[in-house]
Amino acid sequence: FSIRLTPFLDHSSTAPALYFEPVVRRAPNGVVIKVGRYSDKDEDGQRPKDQASIVFRSKVVSRAHAELLITNNKWYIRDVKSSSGTFLNHVRLSPANMASASFAIRDGDVLQLGMDFRGGEEQYYKSVKVRIEINRSWQRRANKFNVSAMSKLKDLTGVGFPTNKSNDNSQECSICLVPIAPCQALFIAPCSHVWHYKCCRLLIIKAYPQFECPNCRAICDLEEDIEDS
Repeated sequence: FSIRLTPFLDHSSTAPALYFEPVVRRAPNGVVIKVGRYSDKDEDGQRPKDQASIVFRSKVVSRAHAELLITNNKWYIRDVKSSSGTFLNHVRLSPANMASASFAIRDGDVLQLGMDFRGGEEQYYKSVKVRIEINRSWQRRANKFNVSAMSKLKDLTGVGFPTNKSNDNSQECSICLVPIAPCQALFIAPCSHVWHYKCCRLLIIKAYPQFECPNCRAICDLEEDIEDS
């Protein structure tokens, strides 16, 4: 069974959300995964990486804040006496410093750890807001649609894309030197050079709406009308 945690961007809030890299865990029935604040101490020992504790760099999250567990093929969340609370779909699970019962979590639920302190203006005093994805691992793998889309990009750009992530003849992103493959977020410039979006994001926003290709130095206008391009 798998669970994926991604930042929940609350556009109704004036303070930007705490960003963190997506977290994925896979575990069988009976496993308990701890959730809490980051610490230099390694408390997982020989525990498999897929079942390691989930930690966040926020001071409003207790060191031992909550637990994710799998019972009867379902994921559950429970608060383990945190001081600032655990919220599931905006409902607090238990009062401060009191353990809660286990609550079932479903795909698309919103989980919040702690409450903003000092208005949440400082990074380390923001609550952690999480969007939950349950058992969606299959969507992260290459499938017929992904491979077909990549093939169409190849036809459009004339670039040699791979058909799977293990292809040794794949084109590499010139910034990180990691192969470009299906299921990755990509940016294609008008000159047809391609990079991982994460790698070239700073180049995109640095001089937006202009973009200078780091490969061929061609300069383009990202706001140019589609009909004129």
